[in-house]
Amino acid sequence: MSFRRFLIKRTAIAAILTLVAVSVIFATLRMLPSDPFSGLVASGALTPSQVEELRALYGLDEPIWVQYLKYIQNLFTFQFGLSLTQQRPVSEIIGPALLNTMVLLLPALITTAIVSSLAGMYAGWNRGSWFEQFSIITTTFFRATPIFVTGIFLLIIFSYGLGWFPAFGMRSPMANPEGLAATYFSLDFLKHYILPFTATVLFYSGDFLMLARNSVVERKGSEFLKLHRAKGLSEMEQLGRAGRNSMLPLVTYFALRTGMLFQGVITLEVVFAWPGIGRALVQAILNQDYPTVQAAVFIMALAVIVMNLTADIAYARLDPTVEAGDV
Repeated sequence: MSFRRFLIKRTAIAAILTLVAVSVIFATLRMLPSDPFSGLVASGALTPSQVEELRALYGLDEPIWVQYLKYIQNLFTFQFGLSLTQQRPVSEIIGPALLNTMVLLLPALITTAIVSSLAGMYAGWNRGSWFEQFSIITTTFFRATPIFVTGIFLLIIFSYGLGWFPAFGMRSPMANPEGLAATYFSLDFLKHYILPFTATVLFYSGDFLMLARNSVVERKGSEFLKLHRAKGLSEMEQLGRAGRNSMLPLVTYFALRTGMLFQGVITLEVVFAWPGIGRALVQAILNQDYPTVQAAVFIMALAVIVMNLTADIAYARLDPTVEAGDV
């Protein structure tokens, strides 16, 4: 019963946060000093009467409360409407961009979670070693460095300096692949993929390494490890037991970070001209494309809130004391 109460409470909080997030998006866009069509009148591209027709077409001439209710209804039924600037469904813009972001960031997150967690466990088990000091200094440096700065340095060294990898985009300008296999499993894609992938792995490595290291350090002197040592287990076997009992913070952090993946790493996508959801959002904001901005931010906010809820539930399931303390 206590877990059911915990689940209901967390779900209600998630629903409220989602409503607040989408309301902030709506209010922020409507507070801008001009709408997407104002510049067209100033440039002479459209007459005022034509602009009024466009405003009526997109419902921007209706009372603000009517716009808000329609906005909420459309968002929660995933009907994002038409892009104001591209004149095509927003889902056709957001969908491929979101997939490109996930293809870049999810493998990078999985890679750094596995490699950095194992390295962190080894560093925590061998406190004071050169490996611990080197790994902490290196990963902290890359975590403290903005990801776009790391990306720029990678471009300078490996693209402009050595010429090993292309600098921008997800594929060569003349490439026109058809289908997922040709798009994401070609040599041309791999060449464009390596640098942004590397920048992402380096940026997130410090989080997982320090979480794993600190968890192992806390457990190294615990009673259950003393028992295993008395049973004659080797150092590596004891490290395996300590690492297994250190997975809780790593699993929950991975869930939280997965939710944030839907935001993309906006600055990284801009630096590498990667056609992900972060770059699509920047372009939509610059063009004041209300439907695209609303859809992109809604998906980002919803993903973060849902994965936070998932992390809370996982933590409560794996550690009952959290559930009991919350309820």
